Amino acid sequence: MRRFALVSVLVFVFATPTFAAQTPAANDKPYGALAYRLIGPSVGGRVTRVAGVPGNPQVAYLAAAQGGVWKTVNGGRDWAPVFDDQPTQSIGSLAIAPSDPNVIYVGGGEGNPRGNVAIGLGIWKSVDAGKSWTHVWKNRGQIGTLAVHPTNPDIAFAAVLGSPFGPSVDRGVYRTTDGGKTWVQVLKKDVDTGASDVHLDPNNPNIVYAGLWQMRRSPWLATSGGPGSGLYRSSDGGTTWRQVTGGGLPEGAWGKVGIGIAPSDSNRVYALIEAEAGGLFRSDDAGTSWTRVNAHRSVRQRAWYYTVLTVDPRNPDVVWVPQVPLLKSIDGGKSFQQVSGPHHGDHHDLWIDPSDPQRVISGNDGGVDLSNDGGKTWFVPPLPLAQFYNIDVDDRMPWHVAGTIQDWGTAGGPSRSTVNDNNPIANWHYVGGGEAGDVVWDRKRPGAIFAGEYGGYISYYVEGTGQYRNVSAWPANPSGIAPKDYKVRFQWTAPIASSPHDPDLVYHGANVLFASRDQGASWTAISGDLTRNDRSKQQWSGGPITGDITGVETYGTIFSIAESPLAAGTVWTGSDDGLVHLTRDGGKTWSNVTPKALPEWGTVEAIEPSRSDAGTAYVVVHKYRLDDFRPYLFRTRDHGRSWEDLTRGLPADLPLWVVREDREDPKVLYLGTDRGIWWSTDAGASWKDLQLNLPRTTVTDLEVKHGALVVATRGRSIWALEDLGALRALDSARAQGVALLPSNPTHRWFNDARWDFLVTGAQPNPPTGAVIHYWLKTEATDDITLEIRDGSGELVRTLSSVVRPAKYRMDDPDEPEAEPKPVLTRLAGLNRAVWDLRHEGARRIPSKLDAGGPERGPLAVPGRYVATLKVGARTATASIEVLADPRSPATEADRAANLAFALELRAALDRTLATIEAVQAIHAQVADLRGRADGQPTVVAAADAVIARCKAIEGELHNPEAEVVYDVLGGRDGGAELYSQLAPLYSWAQDTEHAPTQGMRERRDELLAELTAHERDVAALRATELARFTQAVEAVGLPRVIVPGS
Repeated sequence: MRRFALVSVLVFVFATPTFAAQTPAANDKPYGALAYRLIGPSVGGRVTRVAGVPGNPQVAYLAAAQGGVWKTVNGGRDWAPVFDDQPTQSIGSLAIAPSDPNVIYVGGGEGNPRGNVAIGLGIWKSVDAGKSWTHVWKNRGQIGTLAVHPTNPDIAFAAVLGSPFGPSVDRGVYRTTDGGKTWVQVLKKDVDTGASDVHLDPNNPNIVYAGLWQMRRSPWLATSGGPGSGLYRSSDGGTTWRQVTGGGLPEGAWGKVGIGIAPSDSNRVYALIEAEAGGLFRSDDAGTSWTRVNAHRSVRQRAWYYTVLTVDPRNPDVVWVPQVPLLKSIDGGKSFQQVSGPHHGDHHDLWIDPSDPQRVISGNDGGVDLSNDGGKTWFVPPLPLAQFYNIDVDDRMPWHVAGTIQDWGTAGGPSRSTVNDNNPIANWHYVGGGEAGDVVWDRKRPGAIFAGEYGGYISYYVEGTGQYRNVSAWPANPSGIAPKDYKVRFQWTAPIASSPHDPDLVYHGANVLFASRDQGASWTAISGDLTRNDRSKQQWSGGPITGDITGVETYGTIFSIAESPLAAGTVWTGSDDGLVHLTRDGGKTWSNVTPKALPEWGTVEAIEPSRSDAGTAYVVVHKYRLDDFRPYLFRTRDHGRSWEDLTRGLPADLPLWVVREDREDPKVLYLGTDRGIWWSTDAGASWKDLQLNLPRTTVTDLEVKHGALVVATRGRSIWALEDLGALRALDSARAQGVALLPSNPTHRWFNDARWDFLVTGAQPNPPTGAVIHYWLKTEATDDITLEIRDGSGELVRTLSSVVRPAKYRMDDPDEPEAEPKPVLTRLAGLNRAVWDLRHEGARRIPSKLDAGGPERGPLAVPGRYVATLKVGARTATASIEVLADPRSPATEADRAANLAFALELRAALDRTLATIEAVQAIHAQVADLRGRADGQPTVVAAADAVIARCKAIEGELHNPEAEVVYDVLGGRDGGAELYSQLAPLYSWAQDTEHAPTQGMRERRDELLAELTAHERDVAALRATELARFTQAVEAVGLPRVIVPGS
């Protein structure tokens, strides 16, 4: 739980020295080359479990609450996801077999369940160190701990909490003895009590300890503790159990229980117990008697969220307690000190290498921290595991996205960088607000933003000012106060919305709807209570022991707000207790338009008014917090008088989070769910999976804007599908043999060049240029070409399927790899090509080393272009729109003059190369004929004259004797000659959009005059020395010289 302290936390993490992320490969069916792009930010989300391989400091794993399983093989510097091909990313536990590091068990669903936790889907096992997985137990629920036998990897235990939202027969401790093929429930209490922890004695695995935990969540109440909770011990490998009571343990109701066994002394056992007289208990006789060694609140605060401990493998007196903050004791738990250095405050797990206790890994709400010196110093890899609640996309270009991130705060960043080719983490920054709430860009003031937080807090921030103005409608701290006693009730994620008609108008939802027209300086309630206002569901929460009121269980609140983009004053609201209201006069009057089929007490998570019909709106409802995991999606076409269900074709166990209507085609809908994205092309009559390469994590928010589908995930940061034009046209394209699909308008970008190799956590920019998708019904056997022509029909560029690989050039330190030509794929299905918006470049002198990089062609000027795909005799065409760099002050005339200048120089370079080729051809043929003339003096003399003249001319055109590029610096053959004068001038012209300077124009004129003179020299050579040589060789019966271009 974080608010203003996040400013310093963000700054620290953004400065971390390594990057660790891997974008999953795109799925090739049925969408071919379409793929989401990870935008960022590379900040960690909650990591529930961490584990390394003992004795191997290079390998470690992490389990992220909603981010899957990741692995490092280089000591934590880089991490890669190894679980992305599985049906969920909700992970609660992970354990590596001590006897075989290739055997890994993973349990779904975190065991410290927040109110918005993603449900787990069972247990997986890998026998090849995470390369592949088998789903070995498929029951739904949360699994907080897994433990594997120290010598037999086929024996493992699972502490199954079960569903936190209802009774479950699955709750309890499970054991497998056959490597996960079967699981037997060996310890259970009742349907309300699950298992919080399980540990095997590493020295005697017949001794097993387990903690049982009675807990339940609902939208309005969290319960932790009751008669079901307790500590249990087995001495026969988990077959039979006895409850450990008395002997110094607390009386009365218990809550969550955490266990730790000292590997160096099995008699030393620790138990962290939530109870009125709870705290840290220690046994020195293997659980027979106990002493409460620490009762301080620091080791047991927010017990449901923490209650974990780790004992040093060599020193039984050293105990670590992941808490707020990370705590460590060196006196057997009697006293604890805060461990300094970890970048985040909320810790959930800690692993210590048994072979080297100096090697420590912490799993926390910000990812992982790694230490190689026992926690004195820490290293933080930037992982894209951010857990977003809500996002908003602004109108700038490049567009920016901002969102509220669990336990990080509210951050914003650009969709692409205009620095080099990567979008570094340093481009993301704090924009006010907090970890929860909502976020809305100010449509009238670019760079200004409203950002929310739990309790109704809102800040207004303008980028670059460093000031976060509190503009809350009712600035009060609700912590620990029963919601029934609030003046107004704001939820943990209280919604904010801006009017699409009035850029000054902003809405904020409590139990009433507030509106502001002065950037939040004042607010007016424009409704009465738009909820059921059931006071029985507004009571104290978190008991019966600890208590926990942050706003998550504040109930009877407005949960979603949306104003119609077509009708000003038509505003929809949805409440977390299952009501939908509508005003059509800006809040003067309201109507309850709740769908009759909306489930009682369901949460109206999102409302999407149509962009094509003012009476149409979509409503997303979920009820998973009441143990109902069915999808609920409704549509009205008559302002809520009637509703229809749109869930046909969706999985029956898939909670929904958000729906968005496409901006171009109202029949196209996008649906964010608990496990990914679905879409419809027939207005919701049917649904298709649109997962592509996106990991199957919870999708909490979607924005359709700038030709992209922007995706907020709760566990894998923000992604974007930037090819919606191609996606919309795909169905019609499939009926054709060859088709070119629509492309988004493409901007010319001039990127700054900075030392971004010093900045970590970067994500790739989108491709530079126009992304062109084309459909092939069958794999092409012929070569494919893609021609780009301008508005007058002039050929600008040709892309080809002919492979022209890059060639490594060891002799050129400034250009170690020549840029390859773009290659078109010929695969059946959807293919993708990128035109970099450039004309064809000039030709380079083959195998020669001259200054300048002429292969790069000039940028195409803004305008419309036509792409023509040719596959054998079949063709397809599509339009491409090129837009100017919105930051550039250059005019249309500047760009036209720049292009004309560059094309003139390109032609001059090609003329120079043609001249060089002619001279080289004459030289080579004359030298060959000289050798074949048997020493005929007439031929030899004429040949020597030609060769001498060729050398003189070529030496003024370029530097033929150079062996490395830097030979030009040494002045070999007079330094940079004509080609090496034209090439840099040509390249410099492309570094800007402005018209060429006077100096550039004058230099061009000089060089063109020099080129013309050399062309005359070649003509004179052919008319004199070469003519005499021709007479001489013909006289002895030898062939004449063939000059290229003659």
